Amino acid sequence: MVFEYVFSNFLASFNNFVDEKYILSDNAFVRSGKWSLETAIKFPLFNRKKTKFNEVNRYLRSQTGDYSMKITGSGVCDRMQYINPKVYIDMNDGVIMEIYNNVEEMETFKGFHVFATDGSYVEIPNHPQAREEMGVPSNNEVETFAANARISCTVDTKMDFVISSIIENQTIDEITLALRHLDDVKNKINMNNIITCYDRYYNSTEIMLKTETLNSYYLIRGKTNTFKKQQQKMDNDKKTDETFDISLNNAKIKKFHDEELKKIARKQKSIQVRIVKVKLKTGQTEILFTNLPKEIATPEELKQLYGERWKIETDYDRLKNKLYIEKFSGRRRTIIEQDFYSHIFLLNLLIGIKHDAELKITRKPKETAKYTYKYHSNINTLIGEIKDQLPRLLTDNQDEIQKVIKEIMEIGSKELVATKIPPQTHTERDKKRNWNKNCKTSKSQGF
Repeated sequence: MVFEYVFSNFLASFNNFVDEKYILSDNAFVRSGKWSLETAIKFPLFNRKKTKFNEVNRYLRSQTGDYSMKITGSGVCDRMQYINPKVYIDMNDGVIMEIYNNVEEMETFKGFHVFATDGSYVEIPNHPQAREEMGVPSNNEVETFAANARISCTVDTKMDFVISSIIENQTIDEITLALRHLDDVKNKINMNNIITCYDRYYNSTEIMLKTETLNSYYLIRGKTNTFKKQQQKMDNDKKTDETFDISLNNAKIKKFHDEELKKIARKQKSIQVRIVKVKLKTGQTEILFTNLPKEIATPEELKQLYGERWKIETDYDRLKNKLYIEKFSGRRRTIIEQDFYSHIFLLNLLIGIKHDAELKITRKPKETAKYTYKYHSNINTLIGEIKDQLPRLLTDNQDEIQKVIKEIMEIGSKELVATKIPPQTHTERDKKRNWNKNCKTSKSQGF
């Protein structure tokens, strides 16, 4: 199995993260007590997002073996505020670096990892402290409206792993977070072999230039009013795939967020952008901006690569509706970040076990005259098993950890759900027969 050994080796060294450098106060955890440093660091991974008192005491008793022991939820929050969320970021970085620098059995596009960057919102506790620390505007018409934080992730569209993640104030713009992702990913993975896909909201010359300075590749869904002269020239020449020199004038450079990039832009003065126009199934034309050479990706391949960008929404769905990330266990920013980053690590553990479990599936997919079905491991079952087995997974006994992972994989290869694979078609949709003008979903454009 591919990822079984990566995660078993990593989990066996988990106690390396029980380190005083992750304590935010010199006066915290100086005395032994019920809620030790090790207990505190492990708790966000164990948390099932139920009643706080029940959760902390169920966890504490499972760790100590003393079922008469109890602690208050507020007492736990007072201690948890001194744990630096970076411990969970470092955990995730460590496992991602191990996977992408040492595992060869990875699905790619012609040797390139295809990533997608996108953002979303999560609901945080609607409490004055949470609102203040997470930068929720206080001038809302009604302050009882839900309080939100912005999250942003870079995800491997072919393997589902979350490569980089950020939770920030909702006022931080998406371009700023995308630039931070690029800086984060470059420290973990060779950027030469990465294609990063972005939606039209990331339609930014700054992202294009930043990606090129990292010797990497981008694929952005463009807007019709971006590089308008170049697009009109393509229409006049009846071309659908052409590369242009785009000038980096002062008006563009002033909008840059990164001061170093501003200096590079002023010196470089222009950037080469390949503009590709592709037809959708609806018959409409979409625009893609990229720096991928024509010999690497044809327009049809670019269309397919961008079409896989939606898979990042699958990971957001898992975070919100399977791991219940929005049920934060505290209202302090530190605890909100602990919950978020610890669950990114859990999600990657889940995905690694899921990949290996599906390699063991022996059940033959059923077929009908119209559809083929493919079996996948049941995500809900795997999450339940991982949560149940975490006390056995977070030990320093590698043999025990491997045994537990094999047990979970075996369950994952038997407890299955079937997905329908419709037959491929390249014919355009018959608008008169199949286009419901009153359906908002039908009106939206998509790949």
